[in-house]
Amino acid sequence: GGGGGGMECKKGGGDGEMMGLEQLPLALLGTIMAKLDIASICSIASTCRTFKYCASHMLTFLPSIHLLDVAPSMDLLIPLLPPNPHLTSLKIDCCRLDDTAIDHLVRPSLHELFLHNCGDFSGKLLSEI
Repeated sequence: GGGGGGMECKKGGGDGEMMGLEQLPLALLGTIMAKLDIASICSIASTCRTFKYCASHMLTFLPSIHLLDVAPSMDLLIPLLPPNPHLTSLKIDCCRLDDTAIDHLVRPSLHELFLHNCGDFSGKLLSEI
């Protein structure tokens, strides 16, 4: 038999087996994921390739990304902030970041940039804004 409900990322094989959520159209998955916060998007993106692909794609057109509940490292920040000309609001806890993150944070499309816990940044950050 198939899965027992919940979010399943395995393909069903025979008659009567449940099909996984990855069988839904990508546009529908993107619409659903767009209603989630960033932490939830990251959680479901880690469950299967289809969700990871969908999350990566949707991060290229989100108008706002708010990461104040989690302080991302550079390793996490880079995939969360792909090139995105639609990004107008960025709020982030920078306690695990330093000047090496500046090029990923400062973008021409931003109207609002809220950086919290910037103790490891030098004055270079202000000159880049």
